[in-house]
Amino acid sequence: MELLKKSLICAFALASAGMLSALETGGLVTNDTTFANEEKDGSLKLNQKNGASLWLRAPLSEDGSSYFSAEGSFTSEYIASEEDSDKKLKLTLDATLFKLVLQKQLDSAEINFSAGRFYNSDLTGIIYTQNGDGAKIEAAFPRFEITAFGAYTGLLNAKNVTIIDFPESSELTTDLTDKEKTLYVTAKKFVVGSLTFTLPNIFANQTIAMEGLGAFSLESTKYNRVYGTLALTGPIVSPMFYNLSSSIGMFKYEDSDWEKSNLTTASISVYPDFKSMSLSLNGLYASGSQGSFKPFQGFTSGTAVSSLLEPEYTALAKAGLSASIKPVQNVLLAASGDIVFDAAAGDEGNKIEQAGFEYSVSVNIQALSDVSLGAGLTQYIGKEDYEGTIGASKTQIKISAAIAF
Repeated sequence: MELLKKSLICAFALASAGMLSALETGGLVTNDTTFANEEKDGSLKLNQKNGASLWLRAPLSEDGSSYFSAEGSFTSEYIASEEDSDKKLKLTLDATLFKLVLQKQLDSAEINFSAGRFYNSDLTGIIYTQNGDGAKIEAAFPRFEITAFGAYTGLLNAKNVTIIDFPESSELTTDLTDKEKTLYVTAKKFVVGSLTFTLPNIFANQTIAMEGLGAFSLESTKYNRVYGTLALTGPIVSPMFYNLSSSIGMFKYEDSDWEKSNLTTASISVYPDFKSMSLSLNGLYASGSQGSFKPFQGFTSGTAVSSLLEPEYTALAKAGLSASIKPVQNVLLAASGDIVFDAAAGDEGNKIEQAGFEYSVSVNIQALSDVSLGAGLTQYIGKEDYEGTIGASKTQIKISAAIAF
């Protein structure tokens, strides 16, 4: 027994030594300088954000397919438009990644298991797009793929993750008042789970995916949401591809009845064989009170329009074009423009009317292998009648830099 114990200790020590010798570490320092108006027709005000992060990755298998990774970050943000001097500076400390990945190759399948804190996104890339503390298992078979995911939000830093509250409530909104210098504020408690079934290349290289996702409140105030999504992707004719998804969202607040809503996205993209160029035609509809639908609500907060209001993906529609090109290998130019519609217009709030137009242009330069620079201009030009729902006009100029080590 003593010999077995010594053998196990020796084996563990050798494995640990081997893992440490293959340990990868690094970091990133970022700078984001933004000038934007915070009031209609107001002057551009400074928002200065600086960050530093450290990461590590330890392989747990010879080929590196199984591994442990972790990342921590610290950010400081200075907001010149804030009138209270004590609130001008915001500080945040976060563990953004703490993840164990195990991979197993079987005769007819590949299994990937992840556990810890990590980022995950739903099929739309809009409903749920954030970190979570939980687990994910992916099984890829020759003809289909299955993914199951579950996470808890109550230990996340609410200063980095914003969960959408019920529109007429603030009970599930984490109060960050007077917490500018508090480095870590825990988020509201939800359990999120999803199941995704994918049929890759089922016919003519077309892929069909179906997903069910649910988010259930563990707080005293209950705001539960479930979503069903169908997504289709594939080539039309090379090099033209399409992406189409539609989600039915059901939500229930406290003792009210379940209500339904819809989110639909579509895009057609062309990838000419010229300097990594891409051209896309994009459309999005997040239901308002049209027919039997109610205003759509996702789970993770996201900015749908770059207006002063910065609305969520609810009761609006967008249609536009985007393009990108690399004129030289280390330079990426991008531009986009969208017509924005208010889907809560009219006296009864159920009409869809044009509310404004937004565009953006940007340049990103990989100056060195570990140094990147960027600059961009975003502007929303809105109609006054829709400032209460979509927001007033806004101009934003952003300059960024990042150094990796």
